[in-house]
Amino acid sequence: MYLLRNAARAGQSRAVDSSSSSWVSVALRAHPILACLLVSGCLLVSGCGDTDPPMRDADVGMDVTVIDVAPDTTLPDTTPECTDDAQCDDGVMCTRDICDATGTCRNPVDPAMCSDGIFCNGTEQCDPLRGCVPGVIESCSDDDVCTIDRCDEEEKLCRHFPRDFDSDGEADWHCEGGTDCDDRDPGRASLVAEVCADGIDNDCDEATDEADCGRPEHDTCDDALDVSAGGAFTLNSTGASPDYSLGCGGAGRRDLVLSFTIDEPQDVDITAEGRSSVYVAVRRDCDDRDTEFECRNGFPGRARMRNLEPGTYFVLLLDIGGELDVNIEFSDATAPPPNDTCEGAIDVSEGGRFEGSLVDVAGDYELSCGASLGLDLAYTFTLTERKDVVASVLATSRDTVSFTLKEDCDDESEELRCGRGSPAGARVYSLDPGTYFLIVDGPSFRELDFILDIAFEDPSSPPAGDTCEDPIPLTIGEPIEGTLADKQDDHALTCAFFYRDAVYSFELPERSDVTVVADGDRFVNVSVREECGEEMDDLRCTSGSPARARIRDLARGTYYVIVESFSAGSFELTVETTPPTPSEAVVGNENCERAHPVPVTGGLFTGDTTTMANDYGTTRCGGGATSRDAVFLLPLTEPKRVTATTDGSTFDTVLHLHTGACVSDAEVACDDDGGDGTTSLLTRDLEPGNHYFVVDGFGSSNAGEYTFEVTVEDL
Repeated sequence: MYLLRNAARAGQSRAVDSSSSSWVSVALRAHPILACLLVSGCLLVSGCGDTDPPMRDADVGMDVTVIDVAPDTTLPDTTPECTDDAQCDDGVMCTRDICDATGTCRNPVDPAMCSDGIFCNGTEQCDPLRGCVPGVIESCSDDDVCTIDRCDEEEKLCRHFPRDFDSDGEADWHCEGGTDCDDRDPGRASLVAEVCADGIDNDCDEATDEADCGRPEHDTCDDALDVSAGGAFTLNSTGASPDYSLGCGGAGRRDLVLSFTIDEPQDVDITAEGRSSVYVAVRRDCDDRDTEFECRNGFPGRARMRNLEPGTYFVLLLDIGGELDVNIEFSDATAPPPNDTCEGAIDVSEGGRFEGSLVDVAGDYELSCGASLGLDLAYTFTLTERKDVVASVLATSRDTVSFTLKEDCDDESEELRCGRGSPAGARVYSLDPGTYFLIVDGPSFRELDFILDIAFEDPSSPPAGDTCEDPIPLTIGEPIEGTLADKQDDHALTCAFFYRDAVYSFELPERSDVTVVADGDRFVNVSVREECGEEMDDLRCTSGSPARARIRDLARGTYYVIVESFSAGSFELTVETTPPTPSEAVVGNENCERAHPVPVTGGLFTGDTTTMANDYGTTRCGGGATSRDAVFLLPLTEPKRVTATTDGSTFDTVLHLHTGACVSDAEVACDDDGGDGTTSLLTRDLEPGNHYFVVDGFGSSNAGEYTFEVTVEDL
């Protein structure tokens, strides 16, 4: 029945005349399974498969007599009638169930409901039959052989680095500005010293075994610099070869070797700062990686050890080449902290300031807002009466740290609060009497020092808007000033991280298009949802400065807006509504010659680029935008301000604008992710003339169902 209902819809929307034969022909082309059920003997002879060749455009007008259906045969109209949205539930999580003004059910897809918040695995899409399906994995390819393309999940963007496959810090000399004559071998580059009598041009100067050949000082274990007396050293890894591999990475980087000998147990602190992240490893046997017991990296790189036993040790420093400022400190041996686990947790029940160090501790606990396998220390306190608990953790290096507050230290699923930041801070309101644990967590690759401040104050209640229990009411059309300074991180957003958030609510008296705009001092994130406490209930989750969320055709009811930012500053929040915008389905707008016209009053259009060709590309954004595309034409006779958006599309869109004529790679404007999520947004003041908008996809493999809206305003 579901297939029959949707086939009927497809036939009604695409039929070219009122005859039953045309209706059936188009409906059966839209749904081959329905065709299979109606064709005489299909189930007995060939089965309902998809082995037949695809239908050609020329087949659209084929005679209906190819199937055994009488010319006057009609199918009943099974489009559901309705009086409210609940009657239109199609059982698909990512479609919105709508009973429209004509009493007809509609189930438009809403891909935002499928987002898992992970940028690099692509934009999840909504299939109207199967529900949420994976998107195209973000390749980040810019089609430039001279760049190495990487997807940065933390920043949620693509990065393009100079071509340097051997990671020696020099780009391939076939590329502009490159100096590496063999990008497969980190032992050959312009900054590598010429090795004597090996018959190889090591330093890429097109000469072999010249007179100045020879390794730089301290390049190997046989020439390690003795730093047993400690102190500051300036070294240079220019020309050094990548001789050693470390347990924590750094393959292909140039290395230098130090050594030291101690006669009694000592604490040792080694810091190395260069032009990039530096790797610092400590071993007992220089040539044997199995004897490596400490390996850290950072900017600067730093390795610290407590109570190191007497003996000789080797330090390997890896970087991309250049000067290295190295500092070695030896001090009296200290014992590791006793509070590595909750069994030895330090009691902070009296409150105050406590200094901690993550040197030589393990990562025993997983925090919901912490680093993976992060190093941690445990604290405890007991309340004899109800109190507010105010805690703050600051890394002396200003790195991001986390902490969690819980009653059962070993229960990872139970957290009363998880704070993250630099500093990480939180207030827990009206905490009941009892014993609690507070775990401070840092990264796994760096051993931080930190300061914990904890105070116990008279019990109080959260401010308005801090939780779903007390949202701040919004009036449609009236801006409201908000702040995150007194808020906590209570909610998980699919488009955001572990920052303070504020909760608002508004009543929608009738079905409307809704636009939410949050404009703050810094980058903000905004979630619009029907159920406040459910992360995956985001109707829309978007970020920006300002952040703008647009949802079309929203039913009457109560909705929640959650604003979040890494900056605990102020912002202005506005909710605007307009009557629902009717959409026009568009086909055939393959290129500029067949561009679909946009009225001077604007409009809302839907279509699908999967059957289109790639006609136009870009030079300004979207990885060249060599995906399949569709074209719209806006003719203007006077200057107008025009806003065009692909908000609501099911794939990573690119929108480019051409004026006068469509010429590939000659756009006057281009946008990739300026709209909600991975959709596009362009706003321009346009002069009289013909303006072509091309709905395209990022890179070469993004296509699908799109929504394209144009609004036109007087200047």
